[in-house]
Amino acid sequence: MTDVDIAVLGGYGAVGAAALEAIAERRPDVTARVGGRDEARAEALLEKLGVRGESHRVDLRDGRSLAEFCRGARLVLNCAGPSYQVLDRVAWAAMAAGADYVDPGGDEPVFNALSRPGSFTGTAVLTAGMQPGLTGLLPRHLARPMSDPRALTAYVGTMDRLTPAGAADYLLSLGGSYGESQAAVRNGVRVERALEPRTDIELPYAGRRLDAYPYLSFESEEIARELKLSEVDWFNIFEGGAHMMTCLSRLQGAIRGESDLTGAADELTRAAALDLFGKSPFQLMLFEVTGSHLGRPATRGLVLRAHDTYALTGLASALAALDVLDERIGPGIHFAATALDSSVVFDALRASPAVTTVEVHEGPLLGAFETEEGQL
Repeated sequence: MTDVDIAVLGGYGAVGAAALEAIAERRPDVTARVGGRDEARAEALLEKLGVRGESHRVDLRDGRSLAEFCRGARLVLNCAGPSYQVLDRVAWAAMAAGADYVDPGGDEPVFNALSRPGSFTGTAVLTAGMQPGLTGLLPRHLARPMSDPRALTAYVGTMDRLTPAGAADYLLSLGGSYGESQAAVRNGVRVERALEPRTDIELPYAGRRLDAYPYLSFESEEIARELKLSEVDWFNIFEGGAHMMTCLSRLQGAIRGESDLTGAADELTRAAALDLFGKSPFQLMLFEVTGSHLGRPATRGLVLRAHDTYALTGLASALAALDVLDERIGPGIHFAATALDSSVVFDALRASPAVTTVEVHEGPLLGAFETEEGQL
């Protein structure tokens, strides 16, 4: 086994393949190790992308196998999942091998585990994906030119195919350990049950009527703290999918961690495919920040619409990995939303074939669109 620039765990999966492709486009001379249970698929990806390197069979549940996979890599990019179950296991293996670490997931639990004094050494970038990740970076990018941002309204959602790992992550996230349904920020603090779901609403750039469910995550609360916002209204948006909704009603045990997650994830993956049949996938992010600039009222909006969740996540992971390899991100434990240069990411999104619209509005973005009740 030879030394490589980057070892991509889960490298031939949807996110890993997109990340490695984005890295290779920007760094044609990169060397890579692609890991998973199927060496043939890993080898085929390297050949397809024209990347120099090697395939490697690895089982992330086996400590020795994982240690061998990480050995000799400058950086480990963990695209295996579900991230809510993998947690910090791969990060510690990377550190033990002397490698830096990037993870599209991770979120608050992994950050806390790695941040204990005297624990993780080196550089780690967590939540380098679409959500969380881009959903934390883009509001900061929007608010940065304003001298006094005060309130954020966000509508974020996706309708796309689900991988089994993605479905498992989604089920476990609904258990409430990573945020709070119907909560919002008021006067700078979290307020329970401050918002109600909104059904059959019209949003800009959606092209269809959607349902919106309030959910205040760790990421959105951190945005409020960093920007000193007094109010945050954050909604996850969905296009009503009868198969998924029926499926979720049957999977409450898996959501609570009380029953088989693998079978539940497979069932949810099939339900999502049925709901998507005959429809075009989409990802939509709408952000509006209000406040003032140099003493005058100011409102700015940002829209991102795309058609491939995994391409967006892979792009964010690739940019984080390259920043670590080039030492633009220094030692420590970081979230991608604050570690990456938002202007660089914004330009990369503009150039991505997966993105159909990404633009900033100088003025209201959401105010002209109303529900049947008269407000968003």
